[in-house]
Amino acid sequence: MDSPPPVGALLDRLRAGDREAAALFVQHYGPMVRRRVRGKLGAAMRRLFDSQDILSTVSRRLDRYVSSGRVRAVTEAELWSLVHRMVDAALVDKVRIVKRLGRAEADDSDFARLFLGRLQQAETSANDGVELELDRAFASLPDPIDRQILSLWLRGHKHPAIASVVGLSHDAARQRWHTIRQRLRATLAPPASSHTPARAAEPPHRPRPAP
Repeated sequence: MDSPPPVGALLDRLRAGDREAAALFVQHYGPMVRRRVRGKLGAAMRRLFDSQDILSTVSRRLDRYVSSGRVRAVTEAELWSLVHRMVDAALVDKVRIVKRLGRAEADDSDFARLFLGRLQQAETSANDGVELELDRAFASLPDPIDRQILSLWLRGHKHPAIASVVGLSHDAARQRWHTIRQRLRATLAPPASSHTPARAAEPPHRPRPAP
């Protein structure tokens, strides 16, 4: 098999809108993407998702990004960050998201309604609107741990389980989730108009007393 072209060389072509370069990237670096997918899925989740299906979704999304001139990465690390965000978004099944947002716990209910409303609006505006909105949400979180927390929450995991998976104490994970919600509110909120009253900020998070 031919040696893979350097990612840096492909990056220049991707930024120029070269769809063949996108296909070459997936062809040569797809196994790395699939390993990442398998690593992010537990045994139960691997029964629901196939890494090749996720790779196919990422491939289609990358092709759309390239063909529409939306690749802004200027370094290999930034390109991989983009691909990893696409993986995070692809791992979240749309049907499961709707169910998850509809049964969010009381503390998350207002945020969940905002998120669900944005996804429903995106779905009516474009065939891939939900995927693009999810990518926008993940892109607003520069820290990979924050993106993992969001992905786990959207897949229906409870906060104690999320804390265990990401290796944080329950209070630390809840505080991080509070910050994530604040950032996503700013990302997902429609532009304010002169006729729309500003929404109050979330109250500061206070750790729950130990039982």
